[in-house]
Amino acid sequence: MDENKEQKEFWNDLKGELWVELQTRIDPMLSVFDQKLLEVLEAQSGERALEIGCGTGTTTLKMSECLGSSGSIHAVDFSRPMISRAQERASEASVDHADFVEADAQEYDYPSGEFDLAYSRFGVMFFQDPVKAFSKIRNAMKPGGRLGYICWADKSKNPWISEPAQVAKEFLELPKPPGEDEPGMFSMCREERIFEILEKAGWSEIKVESFESNNMIGKNAEDAADFISRMGPMSEPFSEADEEQKQKTLEALRTFLKDRETPNGVQMGFGNWVVTAKRL
Repeated sequence: MDENKEQKEFWNDLKGELWVELQTRIDPMLSVFDQKLLEVLEAQSGERALEIGCGTGTTTLKMSECLGSSGSIHAVDFSRPMISRAQERASEASVDHADFVEADAQEYDYPSGEFDLAYSRFGVMFFQDPVKAFSKIRNAMKPGGRLGYICWADKSKNPWISEPAQVAKEFLELPKPPGEDEPGMFSMCREERIFEILEKAGWSEIKVESFESNNMIGKNAEDAADFISRMGPMSEPFSEADEEQKQKTLEALRTFLKDRETPNGVQMGFGNWVVTAKRL
């Protein structure tokens, strides 16, 4: 039985293709999280790294600069559209010390005791069995190996996604959100659950840090409305809506976002957990 079948189908269909299409817009918005992740991991030249959920390869490329040509990255993702784009970008950047594997990080047979560090930017919230996944990742680490990842905190800490969704639901039938702790964007939003999972998976020296920021989601209200209509819970219903529904949704979003325009674009709040741990 494929435990993660639903997530694989989701990320190999519209969502994966959308992330590839929107990659150049998503990267600047999330760059602060790459910076934070690299900061807490303190990656050193020559180290071997394991990336969980590499997506389109943005964090891979930044990590490759830290590790240098004497280091290496083993990047795993189960979204074919996204990992194909990651491979293209690595080739374009002449990064030859990263290899990419299309696989489910929860089920993948990692080499044992191989890596100095494992990391993920928003790639660990989709495990059907997170204890199993983090146990396998831990076994892939050398003694003393470090884990670092960033995941979303509660919806209330993420008005950039929750507030526009409230506006859009007047015109779109938004999907029912996953139940608490079920795979999805906010499955790791509870701090106590993070500790519980990692402790059961055998990790030590677990630390969870709150990290909040205001990030630009568009140059202006119109640009932000176009972007946000294709992200998060409204992406699929918006793509399937008729033209009248789309126009009403965009008009309402533009009105809502107009008050959030600044000289630096439309700025909204992002809330996350920065998690670190070690294999002793």
